[in-house]
This record gives sequence, C-alpha cells and structure tokens, in this order.
Amino acid sequence: MSEKKGLLTSISYVMIIMLLSRVLALVSSSMYVSVFGTEDVYINIYSYAVTIPNTIFNCFGTTLSTIVIPIYASHIANKNYDGAKRFADNVITVASVFTLLLVLCGMALSFVLPKFTGFDSPESYSFAVKALMILMPVMLFYGLNYIFQGMLQSVGKYFMPAFVSAPGSIIIIVYVLLFADKYGVMGLVVVTALGLSLQALLLIPPLIRSGYRYKVRFDLKDDDMKSAFRMMLPVFLGASSYQINVFYNNSMAASFDGFVTVMTYVQNLVVYMVLAFVYSVTSVLYPKLTKAAAVGDMDSYKSTLSGVLINVWMLLLPISAGFIAVRYELLELIIGWGKNGAQDIQKASVIMLLYSLSVVSVGSKEIIDRAFYSLKDTKFPAINGFIIMAANILLSLVLMPFMSGYALPLAYSLSSIVGLCVLLIMLRRKIGSFAKGCAKSFIKCTLSSVIMYCVVSVLRYILPENFGLGIALDRILVLGILCFTGVVVYGICVIAMRVPTAVEIISKIKTKFVKGGI
Repeated sequence: MSEKKGLLTSISYVMIIMLLSRVLALVSSSMYVSVFGTEDVYINIYSYAVTIPNTIFNCFGTTLSTIVIPIYASHIANKNYDGAKRFADNVITVASVFTLLLVLCGMALSFVLPKFTGFDSPESYSFAVKALMILMPVMLFYGLNYIFQGMLQSVGKYFMPAFVSAPGSIIIIVYVLLFADKYGVMGLVVVTALGLSLQALLLIPPLIRSGYRYKVRFDLKDDDMKSAFRMMLPVFLGASSYQINVFYNNSMAASFDGFVTVMTYVQNLVVYMVLAFVYSVTSVLYPKLTKAAAVGDMDSYKSTLSGVLINVWMLLLPISAGFIAVRYELLELIIGWGKNGAQDIQKASVIMLLYSLSVVSVGSKEIIDRAFYSLKDTKFPAINGFIIMAANILLSLVLMPFMSGYALPLAYSLSSIVGLCVLLIMLRRKIGSFAKGCAKSFIKCTLSSVIMYCVVSVLRYILPENFGLGIALDRILVLGILCFTGVVVYGICVIAMRVPTAVEIISKIKTKFVKGGI
C-alpha cells in the first residue's frame, strides 16, 4: 500500500510540474500567434521550421530514453554504480557523435526540405532555409536532454526533467513582450533555438548533485552498448513512424494557406498537453513496470498497469469531451486577440474538435508502449507504429479531396484509435488478461463524459455572451462557468456510477474528515 501511495504521490507531483510547464508553453505560443497572426507567411514558416528538427530527432531521442532507463536503472538497483557510470559515459559520447552527424545532414537538407512545401516564393524559401539552419544544431542538445532525463528518472529524480521546458517558454514570452516588433519572426527563431538548447544544460546540475561525473568513453563493443543496440532498432522504427506522421501532416498542411501555424498550435494545445500529463505517469510507471517484470512478479505488473489505465481513462475521457464542448470559448480566450479574427477562431475550433478525438487513444498508447518496453519487447510497438503511420497517410489522402486541410487532424485521430486497438490486442495475447475492471470503468467514464458534454453544450447557449465586465473578463467568466459546471457534473456522474477511483477518493475524503473531528 505504501509503495502504491508513493507511486501516486510521485506521479501527482510530476503531473503538476509538467502541466505548469505546458501552460507556460501554451502562453508563449498564444502570445506569438496573437502578435504575428496565423495567416502571416513567416510565422507559418517558423512553425514548420521548429517542427522539422524536432521531428527528425524525436525518433532518436525517444529511442535513447527508452533504452537508457532499463540498462542504467538495473545497474543502480544492483548497486553496480561503476557499471552505470561506464554505460552513461559511453552512451553520452556515442550519441553525441551520432547527433553531430545528424546535425550536419540536417543543415545540408535545409536547402532541400522547403521545396516540398508551399513556401515557394524566393523570400519565403530563403527565410525557411535560414530558420532551418539556425534550428538544426538544437538536435545535439535534444540528444543530451533525453539521456540526462533517463538517468535522472532511473535514480528517482523526476521533478527537474518535468520542469526543463519551462525556461524556454519564459524566454519566448519575454522576447514577444519586449523585442518582437523590432526583430520579428527571425528573432523568434533565434530565441527558440536558445530555449531548446537550455533544456539539456539545466539538467547538468542535478546530475552532478546525484554524484555523476562525465568521462569520455567510446566503446561500441561494451556489453551494455550491445544490449542497447539490440533494443534500439525496433524502438527507433516505432518512434520514427510517429514522427514521420508529424512531418507528413505538417508538410501537407503547408499546402493550405495559414494551416501550418494554426494546426501546430492546436496540436500543442490538445495532443501535447495530454502527452505532458501522460508522460508524468510513464516517467514514474516505466521503471516500476520494468522492476516488476524483471523479478517475474506479473500479478503486481498487471495490477499496476490496469490501475493506471483506469485512472488515466477517468481523466482523459472528460478532457476529450470538455475540449470539444468549450473549444470555441477556450480558443477565443487564448488566441482571439491581435490579428486573429472570428474566421481564425472558427478554423482553429474545427481542428481542435478533430484532434480532441485522439486524446484517449494517444494517451493510452504511450502507457501500453511502456508496458511492452518493460517486458523488453520492442517489436510489437514498432509494428503498431507503422500501422498507425500507414492508416494516417491513407486516410488523409482519401479525405483531403473532401475536407482539404481538416482531413489531416481527423486522419491523425482515427489512425491513433486504430493503433490503440491493435496494441491492446497484442498485449492481451502476450500476457493474458490484464485489464481487470477496465472495460466496465471505461464505459461508465464514457457515459459520464457524454452527460457532461450535453449539459455544458446546453449551458453554452443559455449563458449571455456579454456580462458587461469587458471583453477579457467576460470570456474568462464564460469559460470558467462552463468548466466548473463540467467538472461538477462529471464528478457527480462517476460517483453515482461508482467508478472505483472516484469511490476511493470519496472514501479517503470522508476518512480525513472523520479523523479531523469534522
């Protein structure tokens, strides 16, 4: 019981930090979107250019964090600190050399990649090349960031890795407030590169405090490196399929006027906000599942996994329904300023609706992926990644003639649902029944979310648009009333339907009140 409580406590703290970091990222992107507008060609090029190195490297970075944790953590668990240090030294050196080569290739490709987009005027092409050249070197720091995060999480230090993106968002906010008028979008490119580079540097002090000191080591024949290479290819293929999806969607979106920035923004708002929450879970869950699988305690493995899935679904289902219900009011509040008009908000709200359909499937997939990785099975997630990629590309090609750019977020959501279903079937075949009570809880939470959506949707049409408090306060008040009502209705429903987690929370609250003499 104390171990379960510690797991939930760690997840809660990391979740709060990650969500605050995502809120900062949302504020920073809202500010530059409002200042430059979604139709500005240079801000669309910026959105495209930021995505490219992130897309290229996230394949390798996700692979790094996935293979570093089990190897490094196993040495720490067995008190083999020399082995852990040797592996860390080796993987940092080898990854840095590889990433440097990747940076050079990326900079060479900077002259080619913009030709596959709609940025075909001489000015647009030149700006895109410069932006990519500035942002490609960030991949070197991406690599170190992923390794450092894996090392810190392996020794139970979750909080700084969760916080690490916040300073970059603050830098962008300061730039937009003070220097955007003077240096424009190109200045935004430069400060973005600076902020992304800082992420790895900020993790060095906590690594030093944990006792780690780097020493150059390059040994590809080391046993740990051989194990890492065996795990690497399937994980890399699985991660690259997702990143190819992102690259494909952004490249296709560049063919539709003003679509790259607004689609990237909404994806950051919906998908990445959800992933921030899920990563707070997996950063703590992954080492726990790895430990249970390593000692053969499959009962603990299954109970931990099913319990986390129920808790995650209880939160993601209402989030998905809530995004759909209040999407226009939310977007109106956060980007309905400056150069953005009603037409921009309407376009963004449709994209948000379509991306919101993927909230549960994207979040659940990340957890099931880690369940496979903890069993040292990297093949099935890789196969599933390519199934998702194929489904996304096929669906988008079928739907684009009818839906134009809106086909891209819809294809993304539908393909993620297909991928989750395949992954759940694969895991059941591998370990047998594991989701005890999950189906019943899922149905109850889905029904509660539908009821919440209906109530909030009716309330939207009842509430007046103008309370006479000013535009900003009126928008905040309307959104606040809708969100508060949704939370209350959903809470009442899951308690009335006796969803286990909700019942447990109410029981704990009652116990505290009784102990407190209230």
